[in-house]
Amino acid sequence: MEPNKVAVVIRDPNNYWEGLRSSLGLGLEMIQTDMFVIGEVNMPEERVEGYKDNLGFLKDELEGNHYSDEKANIEKWGFFEYMSLDDMAKKLQEYDLVMPF
Repeated sequence: MEPNKVAVVIRDPNNYWEGLRSSLGLGLEMIQTDMFVIGEVNMPEERVEGYKDNLGFLKDELEGNHYSDEKANIEKWGFFEYMSLDDMAKKLQEYDLVMPF
């Protein structure tokens, strides 16, 4: 059975980029994919522009959502929607598959 709805949950700061890449790949396969980021995203300067571009592509072209428990991500990256950890836990129950990073 192929999942129809996937949540990519990223907690490890070393995996923000890989989690986003996985979200994009799933979205390109026409699987509804939402990304949940726990903690503040800090990206090396040389990756900032690419990270923003890919966040925008996931949101605008693939209609994926980005959630974060850190309000600084909303201000810094612009594509995230704030969601508390408790609300994230409840929302994750809606997905066929949860991929942790």
